[in-house]
Amino acid sequence: MTTNVNINDKAKFIRAVEEAFFILDRDRNRSIGPDDFCALAKSIGIDLDSNEALLLLRTALGEQTDDPIHETFLTVDQYATLMLRHVGSSELNDELRRTFDALDRDHDGKITRHDMDRLRYENDFFNKLDDEQYELMIKELLLLGNNGVNFDQFVHLMMQQ
Repeated sequence: MTTNVNINDKAKFIRAVEEAFFILDRDRNRSIGPDDFCALAKSIGIDLDSNEALLLLRTALGEQTDDPIHETFLTVDQYATLMLRHVGSSELNDELRRTFDALDRDHDGKITRHDMDRLRYENDFFNKLDDEQYELMIKELLLLGNNGVNFDQFVHLMMQQ
């Protein structure tokens, strides 16, 4: 990460995003759905029906993936990723994207064990880790995703630190 994005700034950003999420989560079910969008729109004088709200929700989710969107709710993690991309620190997002792209050696949209192995042997990137430490890191990485970590999972992982 760049020097002007410190841990304190990141923690403040995460808290602000979570606070905004829970303001939008009007029914307090820890997700934002079409009813929450409708209630928010109504509070600012916009008449939004459920189908329009669902379309907005799926559009927001669709910006995060190339996969078809079937979800009808936005989770706090998805919301944080969305805010990071559109409202949050663009510098932080750019740095996370560059880091992810550097680790995703085959550019398939996931950081996999194969990517990490290539990085380890091509560049001695993990030369301070012994084999046991490296395997533990890979195991933790693979626990987060199904055979690898996509960008959203990577952002979540980095923002937890």
